[in-house]
Amino acid sequence: GKRTSSDMSAYSSSIAKEAACTLVLCRQILGDADAVGKIITALIDATAEESDTALLGLQLCFDIVDSGDEAFVTKVAQCLPKQEAESDSTTTTTDTPRSDIVWAHFANAHRVLTGGFTSELSLSFLYKNSNYDTLIMTNLKKALEERGMSRNSVLHNCAVTAHGYLTAGTTNDSFLRDNLDWMKKASNWAKFSATASMGVIHASHTTEAMTLLEPYLPPSAPADDPNAEHPTVSATGGYAEGGSLYALGLIHGSHAGSSTEKRLEASTFLRKHLRNSHANEVISHGAALGVGLTSFGSADLEVVGELKELLYTDSAVAGEAASYAMGMVLVGSGAGNASSSAGEELAELVAELRNYSRETHHEKIIRGIAMCLALVNYGQEENADATIEEMRGDRDPIIRYGAMYGLALAYCGTGSNKAIRILLHTAVSDVSDDVRMAAVIGLAFVLHKTPERVPELVRLLLESFNPHVRYASCMAVGIAMAGTGDSDSVALLEPMLTDMTDYVRQGALLGTAMIYMQQSDTCNNRKIKTFREKLANLVGDKHQTTLTKMGAILSTGLLDAGGRNCVISLGSRNGFTKMTSAAGLVLWLQHWHWYPLMHMFSLAVTPTCTIGLNKDFKYPKKFEVQCNSKPSVFAYPKKLEEKKEEVKKRVETVTLSTTAKSKARLARKKAKEEAESGGDSAESAMDVDKKEEEGESKKEEEKVEGMDIDEGAKEDKPKKKRELEPTSFRI
Repeated sequence: GKRTSSDMSAYSSSIAKEAACTLVLCRQILGDADAVGKIITALIDATAEESDTALLGLQLCFDIVDSGDEAFVTKVAQCLPKQEAESDSTTTTTDTPRSDIVWAHFANAHRVLTGGFTSELSLSFLYKNSNYDTLIMTNLKKALEERGMSRNSVLHNCAVTAHGYLTAGTTNDSFLRDNLDWMKKASNWAKFSATASMGVIHASHTTEAMTLLEPYLPPSAPADDPNAEHPTVSATGGYAEGGSLYALGLIHGSHAGSSTEKRLEASTFLRKHLRNSHANEVISHGAALGVGLTSFGSADLEVVGELKELLYTDSAVAGEAASYAMGMVLVGSGAGNASSSAGEELAELVAELRNYSRETHHEKIIRGIAMCLALVNYGQEENADATIEEMRGDRDPIIRYGAMYGLALAYCGTGSNKAIRILLHTAVSDVSDDVRMAAVIGLAFVLHKTPERVPELVRLLLESFNPHVRYASCMAVGIAMAGTGDSDSVALLEPMLTDMTDYVRQGALLGTAMIYMQQSDTCNNRKIKTFREKLANLVGDKHQTTLTKMGAILSTGLLDAGGRNCVISLGSRNGFTKMTSAAGLVLWLQHWHWYPLMHMFSLAVTPTCTIGLNKDFKYPKKFEVQCNSKPSVFAYPKKLEEKKEEVKKRVETVTLSTTAKSKARLARKKAKEEAESGGDSAESAMDVDKKEEEGESKKEEEKVEGMDIDEGAKEDKPKKKRELEPTSFRI
């Protein structure tokens, strides 16, 4: 109902403050931005010298931004008064003109909502408190170079991506600068992806974005000359250029609270490239993803129109990006649903997209459109039912795949029994593996507010005969329990680490890494250390397939994401689902089909920090928080040490599935070989097996497994012929 001014005057008491908070929550659930704007305006207006309602109003602004719903935040900001130069008293609710103090508060409120203040805060937090361990990357790079695996572009690409995860948002790209030659090994799409990883590292570092990406950006017409022609775009190459456009999008789009003005600048720049690069699908791919990220959730018709033009060029690669991007722009708008707030044009557009998905021959485009429809239905709950029903009944498995993600996003965080029933039913009955996989992963999204239910539901699916379902079950447990270090969930995934199928092992590694995010070394009876060691060993293990190693490399990045200060979190502080995280995570999961989407991870991570500010938005001098637990519980994991000194190590690792017999045989053969040669590459592979059996190592310590053993020789449990190990194996 309408609130009269007499209500407003009652806002000063503490009961009224609680009421204001609850009202804002309710209005936000209803999506009523005007009402929220009015409440915040009233709170800030009610501030006399002594009362601190304005501070509450500002805190509510922070909370609203935190839920990641771009469009809602913008609407709220429009409801708040702005100070004009000749401040008219017509804009005010009361008859008295506002004092300067009140205007300062309003200026701050705008700064929080649309001025990018929250992303500045989290950027400075991640930059100052980064606990990034440089040795992790150094060792990873060594392990990859050791067996000539750096020729394997997939692993090289994953290593670059993992570096992006490790330093996400910390702006620390020294490793890339120091290892430019290593970076340059990336060619074609890997080059695109490597350039894009800059966007993850510098996420929300909007002030320097253009300067940083200058060397890579495609040439564009000078901004000050409106009639200058856009330079012609060649049809080939353009990988670094396309990647840099994607990176620009990631810098502006990764954090929900980044500055609207800066985002608009970037969006305009990217749209210029989007319109002019149709000739080159790589550049237009990057531009489309960038535009999607910078216009995230804006539901801007013009932008969507430009993306649609790109889609209709019917290039598979560019069309896929265009449709993902349309999904990002229209995320949560519910366009095309019976009772949606989106306009007619958007409804027509969605209908067009669905027709196009039936006409096109490109699987990529169909998948892009299916995912676009899924994103459009984010948070729509019952509204989306008709659309999703129709997609579920489609003959094309890719559309059904989209329907599963659509269901997951529409009911994200609601715990809806209906959605869970459909997902579980599909997970065991659909004929397509991909659809079953999507259905199982969807469970994690629907249940993210009661995560402990996910492992229970998935427990039986983990024993499925279908490897895709097992993979998805691992990922679902990982997403649901991310950052909890929950021992039961880890135990559930443990047998999957030695699964028969390589990508199930990959899923188990990624899932376990998500659970262990931000956990100290004491977590789960120190099993986390074993896991870190396992990751380090897998990369160098020549018996593992590329997919498993890929899982190990990405997991290394996930474990310590964002300088060890970030965690995957689908919920915001005040109980809403974070739109950016949910959409980002769903797009990240598409890396199964398209590797460059791995960088979307940067949307899904949240810096975990408590920031105290005084009323002038400065850091207070003596701000301390009491934490009632042992420091070791929240301590950062110990950094790796260089190989010089002795390192203590004692940990039982899971024995790999090589039988004891072959181990004994290998050991005999090895002893013989050692007698003949000083050790060669065949030997170091076996060390891994032996080492796994001994189970002693220190996180990613070893540059070479061979050296590992010579340390083992000094250990307290010498196994057969331990003393003969050569100490001369160096690379």
